[in-house]
Amino acid sequence: MYVFGVFAVMIAVGALIGAVTNHFAIKMLFRPYKAIYIFGKRVPFTPGLIPKRRDELARQMGQMVTGHLLTTEGIKTRLASDAVKSQAVQVGERLLAHLSQSTATVEEALESIGISNPAQKADQAVSRWADEKLSAFLEAYENEPLKELIPLEAQEKLKEKIPMVSGYILSRAVSYFESDEGKERLGHMIDDFLKERGMLGSMVQMFLGNSSLVDRVQPEIVKFLKNGETARLLTDLFENEWDKLKEYTFKEADDKWNLKPLIFDLKEKFLKRFSLQPFFEKTIGSSISSFERDIALRLPQMADRLLEEAGRRLDQVLKQLELEQIVKEQVDNFPVERLEEMVLSISKREFKMITYLGGLLGGIIGAVQAIFVILI
Repeated sequence: MYVFGVFAVMIAVGALIGAVTNHFAIKMLFRPYKAIYIFGKRVPFTPGLIPKRRDELARQMGQMVTGHLLTTEGIKTRLASDAVKSQAVQVGERLLAHLSQSTATVEEALESIGISNPAQKADQAVSRWADEKLSAFLEAYENEPLKELIPLEAQEKLKEKIPMVSGYILSRAVSYFESDEGKERLGHMIDDFLKERGMLGSMVQMFLGNSSLVDRVQPEIVKFLKNGETARLLTDLFENEWDKLKEYTFKEADDKWNLKPLIFDLKEKFLKRFSLQPFFEKTIGSSISSFERDIALRLPQMADRLLEEAGRRLDQVLKQLELEQIVKEQVDNFPVERLEEMVLSISKREFKMITYLGGLLGGIIGAVQAIFVILI
């Protein structure tokens, strides 16, 4: 009975010590949550292991996530997979179908995401872009002759139109001088001319009379204007002036005729004529319907290019996101109580087994100690 009692007591004590020790060791992974001080001295083993090493744990978890879990190569492989491409195409199809049925205008859609007055801003952006391009172009070529700036085809077309312009001017002049207004104007001109000639002009006017002189001069002027040589003369004059004008540099032409304000004024009028406002007033559905089928056919290619571009920019994106710092901050802000609850809920059975194993080992050690006690 003595031997049996020693064995029983030693095994029970050893098992109890082993189980209690393991139980408290598991608890001390998390508890106490904060350091305990007595008389200004920190009690050993406080706080628990995980709260004490929280900063190191957060840093190590951040490095593990970025270095082994969410790696660039792994994400790129996933993006290149057929499953992701198929999902991207399906998302595109659903989005396209939704947009094609939308009755909201483009302007309303943009304003709903915080972009106010999109049409006005788009026109202003186009105007600024055009100003920048025009300014850069004019500055770069200000010392170039106009013939280098105007396309050769345009030069030839303009030169071909010179005879037409000459004919038009002469025809308008003939019509004017044949009209009553033109005849009256010619009479005033003759009258002014004779007055400037003093006594000689007065004598001519006295003998012929102004009205008689107008009747004689008007047919001659009209005859002169209708003469083919006059048209050729005017055409030659315009061609000579056009050839001289082409040799001007843009800077010289601008200094003489102030071309820059004219060019920018034409630009403003052109952009007002082709404002983007009508586009923003259209519904999204009507805007997409005309080329919905083409977009649907190109969705696989668009998805491939989008995912390929995402893969190329992935390194830069992950670097800017600073995932390691994000994980570290999340772990730092995660309550230890919640972490303990999560770990215990997952590993509760395993921790119990560790406790039981401690009791088993303690019992075995107690049995061995009992043998030594009896033998001694």
